Amino acid sequence: MVATITVLTIATAAALAVAWGIVFLSLGFHSCSAPGNRCDETLGGVVVYAGPVVVALIVVLAVVVSVLRLVRRRMAWPIAVTGLVAVVAVFFAALLLVDSAVTLGI
Repeated sequence: MVATITVLTIATAAALAVAWGIVFLSLGFHSCSAPGNRCDETLGGVVVYAGPVVVALIVVLAVVVSVLRLVRRRMAWPIAVTGLVAVVAVFFAALLLVDSAVTLGI
């Protein structure tokens, strides 16, 4: 139970940092006005707006499933760790998508 609560607390803090990090990825689109640069602003907008929502859904789902397993006296820390790994994976997926949306020329 202690491990589950600890990992869920870390996952929640990481999710907050990741959500803000995804929002700050929108700063990469400031170079779109430079000559030779091309940007897919639609893809970037979807990533920047949907990324934090996906992160929040992952954390809420991990907390709910973990609490349900703890109430049933089952081991729940693997669910919490999976949620934490999923949050980090969403950040790196968002980073790759935003990076592919901005093409630097010259």
